[in-house]
Amino acid sequence: MTCINILIFGDVVGKIGRLALKKHLPVLKDRYSPDITAINVENLAHGRGITPGTLQEMSDLGIDIFTSGHHVWENPQGLSLLDSKDWQTRLIRPLNADPKSAGIGYCVKNIKATNVIFLNLQGRLFMPQEVSSPFLAFDRFWAQTVPQYPNPLVVIDFHAEATSEKQALGHFADGRAGLIYGTHTHVPTADAQILEKGTGYITDAGMVGAYDSVIGFEKNSSIKRYLEDSTAPYELESHGRAVINALLWTVTIDKKGENQLKLIREIIDI
Repeated sequence: MTCINILIFGDVVGKIGRLALKKHLPVLKDRYSPDITAINVENLAHGRGITPGTLQEMSDLGIDIFTSGHHVWENPQGLSLLDSKDWQTRLIRPLNADPKSAGIGYCVKNIKATNVIFLNLQGRLFMPQEVSSPFLAFDRFWAQTVPQYPNPLVVIDFHAEATSEKQALGHFADGRAGLIYGTHTHVPTADAQILEKGTGYITDAGMVGAYDSVIGFEKNSSIKRYLEDSTAPYELESHGRAVINALLWTVTIDKKGENQLKLIREIIDI
């Protein structure tokens, strides 16, 4: 019986998120023995996008796949990485973004003779960036790209705000995608489940970042934005307590559709 374990972290927020992974990822790898480890990096560099240094820091920890979202274009230092041949085999951005945008929307990793396809999609409801329909983008991807890879597992990071849109995509892709997990809201949801046709699903995997915070950002600066109706930049903590939210997906290759989801939540001091 062949099993693949995929360890997934949602949005890694700023320095404290990176330090939390640096400190605790070896513990989690020893405990769960993942074959693939993935993180969302749109908030990696002080909450806005990526830089060569921050991405390399995560790569040096043994992270295999880097998904993202709309903030990934906000840091000029990271734009060249999206188009770099050295990174495009593992760094992706939403497939349904403007086709002229830097980067690509999926990557493939072969594990235990199985093609694991990571696909990044972005929602449209309540999101600031215009993208095409994630539903139609998935349909096209399923029809045109997936057949190029024999017996693939499709894993989707759906970077979206609305829980309804995430759940709708889950049911829309049920039986086609192997796993669909939400990112962007930074708050883990308690609805990890196996859908009717066998797809693993969770509305949001949560974040890795400051525990005593507002979605990873310094709480008082966040409160001030609401009190003053301000658009001042969020502030971030670099040390303190950190929360690590993760999702472990175990799929049995020999038994189609047999898979399990385990939620992980740990708090450590940085």
